[in-house]
Amino acid sequence: MTGKFSANDEFAINLPGSRSSSPTAGDKRARSPADDLRETQAQKLNDHQGRSHAKDYDDSIQELVSIANTWFQYLLSTTAPFAEHLAEQEILALSWGKACEELKVNMRMTPDIAKMILRRGSQMRGKLKTKVRALVEIVFGFESGQNKKHVHKNRQIAEELKDGLGFCYKENPANVTKRKGLYKAKIIQKSVNVMWFNNRRDEGATHPEVFGPVFPKPAFALVLTAIECAIDEWATGIRTEVPFTAADYRSVYEEHLKCLNDFEKHTKDRSADILGNILTRIHNIGRHHSGAQPIGPVVSTSALSRAAIDAALLGFQKDEETESDGENGEHSD
Repeated sequence: MTGKFSANDEFAINLPGSRSSSPTAGDKRARSPADDLRETQAQKLNDHQGRSHAKDYDDSIQELVSIANTWFQYLLSTTAPFAEHLAEQEILALSWGKACEELKVNMRMTPDIAKMILRRGSQMRGKLKTKVRALVEIVFGFESGQNKKHVHKNRQIAEELKDGLGFCYKENPANVTKRKGLYKAKIIQKSVNVMWFNNRRDEGATHPEVFGPVFPKPAFALVLTAIECAIDEWATGIRTEVPFTAADYRSVYEEHLKCLNDFEKHTKDRSADILGNILTRIHNIGRHHSGAQPIGPVVSTSALSRAAIDAALLGFQKDEETESDGENGEHSD
């Protein structure tokens, strides 16, 4: 797994809802937050055939599942968007632990609940693809319909954008010899904004510890993969649905991540952290777009400076010498 959150590091501690092996005789195990909580069991209100849903449980379980769902999508998108089974299970357990910790409960995750949360992975990718698709059509000038001229133009645009990561360049993406601004294409920032920074309540704004201050490289590679998938829909000249599945696009994602790592290493070898600067800018612009407050200590505009306090004190001293307000309970006007 790549990213800010290392599941291996987290699982070295006792998360709420998990149980460590029993200590041997004479050993003393450090208390965890879970030790002070009563373990409960999730009970279904509606037992039926087919997929389980959150509404099958009571309100408290629904709230727990909702928080776990949110954390699962956060951590999946920023650490391993196309995680293999083992990594996906680690992110699932970490997400459940964070939800239990947030609600101060100690509850075991049932297989049905685990399946519900795991479904959020494909939903997260589908949500991103849907948002990116509209941007790709507008930004790159694809034309809908079956007009032969439009079909030919659409096919040509798709080929040029796919050639040598053309869609990742800020200037002249269709011209290999004149391209400039690798990984600075406007559509990348727009995609990040609509997915995670659409408003101040969006994930990127509410969880800067996950999405910033440097935007996660795996999430960046995921955005590039979604853009490429949306371009692939125009490969024939007529937009045709292309599912954004792990089976079809995991290898594309891994190639984008490899290119990012190579680009980062090559520029750092020349003492220039260009990718780091790009990712920092992505987060900063996204946060500004959401309308969220800047990260950092809040500076009070109502604070008094030392000079202002000294001036006020001098004023009070002068007033005492010239005024008699308050004497004998009276005020002079």
